[in-house]
Amino acid sequence: MKRALPILTLLATATPAAAQVPPEPGKPAIVDKTLSGQPIRPPQGEVRITITQGVIPVGGGIPAHKHPYPRLVNVLAGRMKVTNLDTGEVREIKAGDWLVDAVEQWHQTEVVGNEPVRLLTIDEAPPGAAVTIPRTP
Repeated sequence: MKRALPILTLLATATPAAAQVPPEPGKPAIVDKTLSGQPIRPPQGEVRITITQGVIPVGGGIPAHKHPYPRLVNVLAGRMKVTNLDTGEVREIKAGDWLVDAVEQWHQTEVVGNEPVRLLTIDEAPPGAAVTIPRTP
């Protein structure tokens, strides 16, 4: 089966390791590094694309976890802080930002402000592979 171009190439790009503001109409957002500055390398072979929308309530967050494959994220509403537990780097991302989560690095998030965070995530991984690994104590 012929593999389509990687979804990450088609949907987004950015300055290294930075979340980006929404692109102007007719111009693509370009993301060429993960949030922690890693090169983006899609999995080889067959892949399954999983697109998910999620909401993190005010005062909430996502406990420590990691992704074995690149995860493209678009922040649709709200603001959140992403803390990379491996590097110590902390980033704030907001509505309109596009980014690729760090790969194989533990990180956690928390909502900033009084608006829930709404996310659109796009995972490209081998069929049946886990896309998020929770950290167990």
